[in-house]
Amino acid sequence: MRLHGFICASPLYPNDKPRDEALHIEYLKAQAQDYPRDWVRLTTIQNGCEFPTAGLSSIRHPFPKNLAYNWFVCDANCEADYWLFLPEDCLVSPRGWEEIRKHMDKGKECFALSKDPKALIARRRIFRDVSPDIQALCDMNFLGKEIGGVILREELERRDFHCITRNWQRVGTEPTRWGNELYQEINCRDHPYNVNETRSLPTLHDYGLDGWKTSREEIEATFIKIVDASLDKQRQAAEALKGLISRYGPLIAELPYKGLLHELWDRWQAKA
Repeated sequence: MRLHGFICASPLYPNDKPRDEALHIEYLKAQAQDYPRDWVRLTTIQNGCEFPTAGLSSIRHPFPKNLAYNWFVCDANCEADYWLFLPEDCLVSPRGWEEIRKHMDKGKECFALSKDPKALIARRRIFRDVSPDIQALCDMNFLGKEIGGVILREELERRDFHCITRNWQRVGTEPTRWGNELYQEINCRDHPYNVNETRSLPTLHDYGLDGWKTSREEIEATFIKIVDASLDKQRQAAEALKGLISRYGPLIAELPYKGLLHELWDRWQAKA
């Protein structure tokens, strides 16, 4: 069994490119130092950021993507039996690699390395039957990782999704880091305190909710508020830029379009 690991990076300092690039390089250096190269290959996913990859393959998006969308990217681009989604600021331990290998050999469909499923492992093409409606939600980039991370949970649950361990505790301070015996955060000192804030991503806390500790009705209503507010921003952008559409929109052409050579031939025949 082989594993294709995807190290996902998104802007940490969107308005300070040199500072942002330096952090990504530091994280990638830590990732590339120690992993089982005989059965694991690594690819970076660069969402709205760009940095040297030290010879690793890379997938680039011009702007940040929803967490669930990134899981789709892993599933679609996997060139092994399983794929691993791992944020750039999280590092799998030697024991973590061993546990991943064991679960792959057992044929498990999908699993995570903690109850906070930052490190997700799944069998290739696990999302091949996801409905178009769910796919549309996964493409809402403004949902961020807090909400985006639950969009595909029902599909994962159908495949017996489970956590290898539910242990998740603070493992360091200055900066504060969380982890367990399988993997842990490796936040550099220059890591932003609140990534959602630096990326202008909405959270439930912004709407007065303490995480998911509230009623189902309140969470659903807040989710719709977040979507409405974000779509309003997109509508405002569309309103401001609608002149681009009228100015540079498609020219009226004969249908079906024949192409230049066909048009020249028709003109020649008309003159003959």
